[in-house]
Amino acid sequence: MIAILDVDSLMFVIGAGNKLLDENYQPVKDETGKFVYTEKTEEELIAAADWAMNDVLYCSGADGYIAYIKGKHTTDARKSINPEYKANRPKESPKWWSFVKQYLIEKWKVIPADNYEVDDYVNVVHKMLPDSFIAAIDKDLLGLEGRHFNWKKKEWVEVTKEQEDYNFWASMITGDTADNIKGCAGKGIKFVEKWMTTYGTFDKYSVLNVYVNHFGESEGIKQFYQNYFALKMVDDIPGFVVPEVVKYSGVIEQKDEEIKF
Repeated sequence: MIAILDVDSLMFVIGAGNKLLDENYQPVKDETGKFVYTEKTEEELIAAADWAMNDVLYCSGADGYIAYIKGKHTTDARKSINPEYKANRPKESPKWWSFVKQYLIEKWKVIPADNYEVDDYVNVVHKMLPDSFIAAIDKDLLGLEGRHFNWKKKEWVEVTKEQEDYNFWASMITGDTADNIKGCAGKGIKFVEKWMTTYGTFDKYSVLNVYVNHFGESEGIKQFYQNYFALKMVDDIPGFVVPEVVKYSGVIEQKDEEIKF
């Protein structure tokens, strides 16, 4: 089986700090009751990267993979249409990000996603390789049609085309706080559920009608277009060729030793 990996989410597992321990090896908490963390060393980051990649691939049973990580100009196209897209995200990556990213590119052959987002590349490759599955924890990727491995829960998810369509159109109504997409304010999942109970389906015409009724005709069409462009994953990248699948045998090399799983 070929795993198509969203490495961006995995990066925050790799880079997560170590809990500070006291002389009795108990976690230290600050005055607010939160755990105190120390930054990982470069050696610890490398070990964490190897562990994280192996954990996903081994637990999913993959014998090969194609993996993507954030590259350059990933959100430019969407921001040109919807300037508020991901405006709530930090503008700077964590300081360990570049080091880990370069290691993953060199050691694990992870591919930088340029000009499109990681989700877009994962979606396109998944559609082009029928024997592949998506390995991710991102709800948007896990909501796509096909078979997916949630590496955090160690669970398999099977999604139909009907479920994918429902997930997308529901997000158009409710918005997506993670991406700073507001949708139709005041219309949450209960509105969506009531709509489905009454009408049985969602499509572009019915959702556009919700927008027009909510915002008025001119503003509704504008908001619909901006949010659709921000939320809809790319299905095709002009001139794109599927990269070579990286073989995975369950054995990696780390320094002079082999770690077997």
